[in-house]
Amino acid sequence: MKGKIPVRGSKKQSGGRISLCMITRDEEHFLAQCFNSVKPLVDEIIVVDTGSTDRTVDIAGSYGAKIYHHVWEDDYSKHRNQSISYATGEWILIMDADEVIASRDVGRVRAILNSVHAEGFLFTLRNYENKFDLANLQINPNDYEEGKGYPGFIPQDLIRLFKNDPDIYFTGKVHETVTKLFQESGKLVCNTGIPIHHYGKVRKDRLYQKQQIYLRLGEDKVRENPDEPMAYKYLADQYLELGMPDSALEVTDKGLALFPDMIELHFNRGLALSRMQQLREAKIEYQWVLDRKPEHLGACHNLAQIYFSEDQFKEVVELLTKGIDLGLCHPAVYFLLGRVYDAAGNWEKSLEQFDRALEIQPNCPDVNCYKAVIFLNRNMYDTALNALEKEIEISGNLAGAYTLLGQMSHELKDLKSAVQFFQKVLTIKPDDPTAKNYLRQNAGQ
Repeated sequence: MKGKIPVRGSKKQSGGRISLCMITRDEEHFLAQCFNSVKPLVDEIIVVDTGSTDRTVDIAGSYGAKIYHHVWEDDYSKHRNQSISYATGEWILIMDADEVIASRDVGRVRAILNSVHAEGFLFTLRNYENKFDLANLQINPNDYEEGKGYPGFIPQDLIRLFKNDPDIYFTGKVHETVTKLFQESGKLVCNTGIPIHHYGKVRKDRLYQKQQIYLRLGEDKVRENPDEPMAYKYLADQYLELGMPDSALEVTDKGLALFPDMIELHFNRGLALSRMQQLREAKIEYQWVLDRKPEHLGACHNLAQIYFSEDQFKEVVELLTKGIDLGLCHPAVYFLLGRVYDAAGNWEKSLEQFDRALEIQPNCPDVNCYKAVIFLNRNMYDTALNALEKEIEISGNLAGAYTLLGQMSHELKDLKSAVQFFQKVLTIKPDDPTAKNYLRQNAGQ
């Protein structure tokens, strides 16, 4: 049976040994955290290492892992399949080194495995992000300690636990999954509703390296599978993440020549055009998306940003208000709406929108700085100070907050404090021109 995975399960005893299978390369910083999170759940650890030069292998060995060395071959599926080929358990659990399962959920995994008859189990991967204005970002409900401090995550349902069965294996050199096999075979899948917490996108030390690998494999995937629409989307994603909008535009054009009605490609084309400052064409793409999917957060927000840059305030308000009515209650939407009202001179309504953004996401960066500017323009110094203290407390736009504190101190004739605040700015942004100019002019203070 091909098509959608049948997500269902019947009550039946289904326990057994679990083999944790992973591929690694230079993962010393996160590996122990991953192992500790699933240690009570798994009976065996299989590690295929593809060339670590740090302490990864030693750490894995200290947890009793069975370690197998393979040269990296630019094929994630191949190495995943190598790892599961060594497993002796009845069940395979797939994890990456920068992922954890919350301790409170470990028992739930075993309970579901023991009570539900299925060959595969879906988990929701919470791909944490530091940015709060991404189109598909889900606001962090702060329901897990493991997600504390991150504004949100991009959710993705994946089969991460499945029978140790030779008929179940990974496909795809990049973005590898067992989904295709489950779709084609009709094997039963149970959705556990349990999150796996993934920190890959917030690891600056490894992000660029991984993006380069994904880019190379993504290019191979488009070349080898030109009839697969998502291959073009994923490759465009990688080009955009690496700051290569011209290449992203080329890929989306190729994809749209084959799949002219694919919303994801039109949206990515809009992103590429926006970053190349081809705003008229970008507006056409975003509007095309909204005509077919009016609740598309990214298209709504990005089109409104273009209108804002063109001082078309009425159009911004109409577009964002319509989006909110359709359910786009996202801090980025309210933040932009607040900026529009402020630019239009309606500071009371601006503050309402800023406060709405902070209600949804209390650690939303920069919002308190914008509030502080409104207060400073009206000589409401105590209220401005309160807003800036909140910005610092959440570690938001620290350079902006200290700059405003410096300017406020200068207005209040507290030059010593002003100098100290601008010195703090330079510890964050060493080339900040405002701070440099102020300190140059007030060197004797």
